[in-house]
Amino acid sequence: MSALRYSISQIEAFACVAELGNLSKAALSLGKDRTTLRDLIDYLEDALGYTLFIRQGRTLVLTEQGQQLHRQAHLLMRQAQAFEFYAQSLPQSGQQELVMVYDPFVSQAFIDAVIVMMAEKGIRFSAWSASREEAEAALKAGTAQVAVCQANNRALGMDMEWCALGHIELDFYAAIGLFQHQQRPLTLLNLSLKPQLVMHHKHDEQIAQRLQISGHTLYVNERSTLRCLLENGQGWGFLPTHYQASAWKDVQAIETEVGNQGLNITMVAIWQPGQTKQPVTGNLISTLPELWRNALHR
Repeated sequence: MSALRYSISQIEAFACVAELGNLSKAALSLGKDRTTLRDLIDYLEDALGYTLFIRQGRTLVLTEQGQQLHRQAHLLMRQAQAFEFYAQSLPQSGQQELVMVYDPFVSQAFIDAVIVMMAEKGIRFSAWSASREEAEAALKAGTAQVAVCQANNRALGMDMEWCALGHIELDFYAAIGLFQHQQRPLTLLNLSLKPQLVMHHKHDEQIAQRLQISGHTLYVNERSTLRCLLENGQGWGFLPTHYQASAWKDVQAIETEVGNQGLNITMVAIWQPGQTKQPVTGNLISTLPELWRNALHR
């Protein structure tokens, strides 16, 4: 077998520049000097015998050959990251414990199902609620192995892998007296003039755009506190129907001009490459879609 002519560093540099279209941005992303990155690309092109990029203004654009190699480089870097994670985790592979971060909108029935499964397998399990931004940070830091989050319709690149779990239906809820002087259905203007109870940090910009209507929001990340605020007319909420907020004291679903058909969000599980190779984490990831489906029928 002939020796490899390309290093992982060269392929990583190529993939990053292809993603960002700019040497300076890629150098900053990889924590390398711009000149070093340029040299890595030059050496790779010399070894291949053809050009990978052409310059259009300040942007580096892939050549036809570069476009064909980009996908393969992307897949190779995922495999390299999975290899690194797996190699580093071998000394701890005997540990039977797992940490999961989850969105505040995730149903308690689903969390309970995961807890029961972990208990049956004798696995120490920790779970905490967090924003999408916090969840991804925990995965990258290694303080959590799996996160259940709202899909945010952006590419995860080479840093994360994911699978879809299902949908959560949403509706509008408020104390009976909060909008008593407004005609039904309520307009978005009616809603915007009253405080909205929000369960997600403002840092999640794409989530905020989907869920935030009022210009005045009150952040609450704990369900019983949310219930008390809602019951006491401190604001209205755009909330999952599985909360069954209509059963809370003096709280009702409110009719709005946008209706309540098709108001849902997609939930996904995300994890770092290589986690599926771990017996404990891999088993949970493969089981999550079934646990999600079963929780819907409880």
